[in-house]
Amino acid sequence: MNLIIIEDESIAARRLKKMVQELDPAFNVIALLDSIEKSVKWLQDNPGPDLILLDIELVDGQSFEIFSQVEVQCPVIFTTAYDEYAIKAFKINSIDYLLKPIQEKELAQSLQKFRNLKKVFADKQPVQVNFEALL
Repeated sequence: MNLIIIEDESIAARRLKKMVQELDPAFNVIALLDSIEKSVKWLQDNPGPDLILLDIELVDGQSFEIFSQVEVQCPVIFTTAYDEYAIKAFKINSIDYLLKPIQEKELAQSLQKFRNLKKVFADKQPVQVNFEALL
């Protein structure tokens, strides 16, 4: 499963990447991005990831701006030092909201929540409707 980390503090980004890889090697961190501008460009130029770990306060503004510039269809786990944005975050593909410093146990629970949701939705088979028979 491919994920990207959007975090403007390089130490925090590297720590988060290491934690993800130690918790589940099936997660492949395909990009570390540190700004809205770079994130929008990356999302426009690459196939969508399966998951985004996203800080809210970035060097060039709040990460919510990303969603007004590019369509993001994958789930998001917000990783931030600010609790006041939680409600706004859950209106944007959010499956969890982790406060810094990120605890390994909490990240593990968030990644498990993502896997569980992915499984639930992957197991759903589309309903086949025979419209001719109905008519």
